[in-house]
Amino acid sequence: MLTPEFRRAVCFHEAGHAVIHALGGSVIHGLAVAPEGDEPWTYQGRKGAVLENLAGVCEPCDSPWISMYLEWDGTSYRANRNEFNDVHRSMAASLGTTRGKQLLADVRRFVRRRVCGALAGPIAESYYREEEFDVWGAEGWVEPESDVEKAMGLAQLLPYRRELEHACDVTCDAMRRPDIWSRVIALADELERSGNMCTEAIAEFLPQREADWPPSGAARWRDQYTAQLA
Repeated sequence: MLTPEFRRAVCFHEAGHAVIHALGGSVIHGLAVAPEGDEPWTYQGRKGAVLENLAGVCEPCDSPWISMYLEWDGTSYRANRNEFNDVHRSMAASLGTTRGKQLLADVRRFVRRRVCGALAGPIAESYYREEEFDVWGAEGWVEPESDVEKAMGLAQLLPYRRELEHACDVTCDAMRRPDIWSRVIALADELERSGNMCTEAIAEFLPQREADWPPSGAARWRDQYTAQLA
């Protein structure tokens, strides 16, 4: 049963996804929330797939070149990090030292953006409910469609320890920014009112892409250490 209060929480969830994906540069192709009540609801994606048993949807641009390295084993996603690294290091080697390093940095930043975008929905919903988000304390997420499970799987492709925790931290920091949270609120309000939004309608509520966001864990920790010394 989708009550008015639950539906509004879903709107914040989907708006959170959209705003953080956009902060990382992704185009959002669609946003939708189910109507109140218990009637069956389906959503047809832009490529024709019909989604069922959902309360809301956010459609960022596709990333099949990342998802191909993830496999659901029935309880969690397993990432083929070795193959992911081999493919992209081979590509980097063919470009020379400088361009190759930039390629690897860009690929890793893109993956981090997807991790942050996946976490942004449950984080925004938690903030709407005036709760702190704890990725390890979240319950009811163990299914392949889970935002948290997807984020955990993607984080395995990244090189540093605690990549998932780092993504949680930088996404929470971004969500606390007044300019970002105000956009989440405005977009959630409009989604609650309209129920379904197209690319053009969504874009009016989204932030500009920030090229250096999110920082890597190493860069963030280095900046914090430098600040402590200052």
